[in-house]
Amino acid sequence: MIKDIHEQIAEWHENNEPAKIIKLLESLPPHKLTNERVGWLARAYNNLAAQDDNPEHYETAIRVLESVRDEATEKDELWNHRMGFALYQLDREGEAAEYFIRTLEGEPYESLAADTKEMLADCYKYLAFPRYTKGSFADRVEKAWEAFAEQEAELRQLVDNGASGDEIQELAFSSLKLAFPNLAFEIGSQNYHIILSADGTWMLYPLFRFFLSRMPESVREHWKFSVGRTANPDLYVDFGEGVISAEEVLVYFTKDEGGESISVGVYHPLLLEGDSPAWWRAEVLVDNAVGELVNTEFISVINVLEEAPSEEDSFKLSELRDMLAMLYSKDPRWENIDVILQGTMNYRFGDQEDIEPTDLRLDIQTGTTTIPRFVSEFAKDESGLMNFFHRFGCVGGFFAFDVPGLDEMEEAEREAAIDAACTTLENYLRTHPKGNYADFIGRAVGRFHVYVDFLAFDIQKVCDAAFEFFKQYDTSFAAFQTYRRDVDFFNMKKTEG
Repeated sequence: MIKDIHEQIAEWHENNEPAKIIKLLESLPPHKLTNERVGWLARAYNNLAAQDDNPEHYETAIRVLESVRDEATEKDELWNHRMGFALYQLDREGEAAEYFIRTLEGEPYESLAADTKEMLADCYKYLAFPRYTKGSFADRVEKAWEAFAEQEAELRQLVDNGASGDEIQELAFSSLKLAFPNLAFEIGSQNYHIILSADGTWMLYPLFRFFLSRMPESVREHWKFSVGRTANPDLYVDFGEGVISAEEVLVYFTKDEGGESISVGVYHPLLLEGDSPAWWRAEVLVDNAVGELVNTEFISVINVLEEAPSEEDSFKLSELRDMLAMLYSKDPRWENIDVILQGTMNYRFGDQEDIEPTDLRLDIQTGTTTIPRFVSEFAKDESGLMNFFHRFGCVGGFFAFDVPGLDEMEEAEREAAIDAACTTLENYLRTHPKGNYADFIGRAVGRFHVYVDFLAFDIQKVCDAAFEFFKQYDTSFAAFQTYRRDVDFFNMKKTEG
């Protein structure tokens, strides 16, 4: 019988017996799991992960710590250190760094501060040039397709035999999760068709496109893969308070400025009831009724109405897709993921007189991008999107370089020279065996440098190919940097050795 829990846990911790700590703490009733004991439980899961070489225990540690997140814990150095440690071990250095910084702000004891500083330095090192224990996204995609190719005959047999949807989904997910750990997808019950869904997270679309571009011929021979949940105008959804049908939901819409999208208002009395947010319920209904890609591209806002709109101003949700088709079905973006991903935004940064040539991107005078959030977060010194892609083994970054002779050129000649230089770099990487692991997402021209932006699915191979390009390109400066303000850039003109 254990008389003093604290002493027993201290002893087991000293003897590196985390499994015993977990068993004891998880046997306690909830009211005895104080924040301190929850912290010990998370620490034990972190230690067990290292002992068993099982990263899932780090995920559990994060969930345990999240269960007591509040204003007090967010200021506690031990809570922050344990959260940062788990994220760090999962290759989520961007998120881990934030918690390590909070740990140091809490004035931790000497050894904890030393460990935290060491891991924080590692975070910045690996954020500047990421490395992944699970491999790059390209590596993960290759493993996922290899696993799917081994299982696809069995999967087809399950479909042919009318196996349950859960059984089919489980087998398919066992291989697809190697690339997408939390994938939402559908499988046709009478054909070999898998539909990948971003489930509201549009940032997955470029990853889906790369994933599908690597599909083996042995899989392509039997299977069709597509992106975006298909439309179901006749849907019925039960959120727990009763069934809502698209026939009963009232909709009105207004065209947005420019006419390239619409804002939608939806009404049904059950939308306002229950625990889940009304906006989420409305999003689910509209997304399923019109189709995922149509919703993503042509509906900018979905508002929940508290009162029913008038009959002359509204129509049924089941009719919304047909209304949208009348407006946009001839638009190249209509259910075309490649065209959607090519949409560009023009931008410029405000003039800043106090910047140096080494302040990469802050000198930009004009630019275009297919991922505006990268640009806006860089300008605000934020990294949310970078952290998202980092989890998958992807890197948003850019090459900055000088084009020789621009100062002596007239404007038209200058623009042509910049375009030619960027195109030459992009084409070199696209056709290089190591460089064909990136999507080019934008270009920019600054006071000091020219920029080519990309999303890399294997950053090491992309940079290896770029290093070969810049080795032979006549310029005094060339560099690579991730889309982060708080990391160093890499000189791409270094001599080997």
